[in-house]
Amino acid sequence: MGSPGSVRHIMEVADNMVGFGHEVRMLVPRFGKYQDPTQVKINYVPLINIRFVRAIISEFLFVFYIAGLLLFWRPKIVYWRQSYLTIFPVLLSQLFRNKIVTEVNGLTIDEVESEDISYLRKNVVLGFEKYNYKRSDILICVAPQIRDRILEHYHLDTEKVKVILNGVNSERMPLVEIPEAKKEIGLSPKDLVVGFVGHFFPWDGIEFLIEAAPQVLEKVKNVKFVIVGSGKWGDHLPGLAREKGVGDHFVFTGRVPWEKLYNYVNAFDVATAPYSQAINSQSGRSSLKILEYFACKKPVIASKTEVIPEIIDIENKKLGLIIPAEDAEKLAEALINLLKDKKLRQKMGEGGREYVQQERSCKIVTEKTLTLIDQLLKDK
Repeated sequence: MGSPGSVRHIMEVADNMVGFGHEVRMLVPRFGKYQDPTQVKINYVPLINIRFVRAIISEFLFVFYIAGLLLFWRPKIVYWRQSYLTIFPVLLSQLFRNKIVTEVNGLTIDEVESEDISYLRKNVVLGFEKYNYKRSDILICVAPQIRDRILEHYHLDTEKVKVILNGVNSERMPLVEIPEAKKEIGLSPKDLVVGFVGHFFPWDGIEFLIEAAPQVLEKVKNVKFVIVGSGKWGDHLPGLAREKGVGDHFVFTGRVPWEKLYNYVNAFDVATAPYSQAINSQSGRSSLKILEYFACKKPVIASKTEVIPEIIDIENKKLGLIIPAEDAEKLAEALINLLKDKKLRQKMGEGGREYVQQERSCKIVTEKTLTLIDQLLKDK
């Protein structure tokens, strides 16, 4: 079912579709069963763990399951989240004459350029992406910049490529009083907590948070920096914190189960998204972590970028502070200002929660998605 962020997004939208009176069936690889209560009927495709042939067998089973679902259930719409290693959901939807909606969270070229893969594999992957986009009836992009890059690269009809920004369910990120949340994760209620959540990528800018820490600690006492998450990149970060002399003030939690994540976010006094300049080379992103910060009433300090719509809203709606990318000094100044101003933190936090509930809820995302689907069926 993808990464934890994508799982949450998919399941929230699907649950809301059922809530609006639609029947939804979901087909997913069986990496593990979805643990939360859901009204969605989920079909799990077995993963055969046999070395050298597991990818081929798993793909064959996935094709078999898709064909069976399309043949016997006869859905009106096939909705899938873009995966760059397959064309079968789109191909089979065409064969069975189903309309298909493809959700796009980023261009494949950005991912393959950052990975060490062969020239042949790269071109196969990009060929799949081209086929999927051209044969889909609608593309739903989670950020305007993704739409713009797709139109630039693939020259599709502009009416076919839509933007629906991601949303979150604020009820799944329940509010907990900050002192109680700090105790829950093993910190003192007297600590001021600066936090980061995410799957680590080189453009996350965590190293600039480490670089800013000494300046912050000179001005504000009892500060803890809590870094929640993990990734293939980032093993050097704890060592970097020790090298800068701030290792005792940093807590690297590793991966935290999503059902416990809200305790960590609620413990933050200030949440951060200190992206590096490299983020601007990406096709666009929607930052679920920033929306989750907002849902837990956290003011956010983020690096300025035009490719993440949530950061643009931080600045426009005064939900936090925006700083230049890769500027540890400005980051430190922003942290000091917010850590010393409890009333401002509370005001920004209240604004973030209200923004999520009124503009960026999963229910709103689902309503917009169903409007597009209804129009597609009418056109049919």
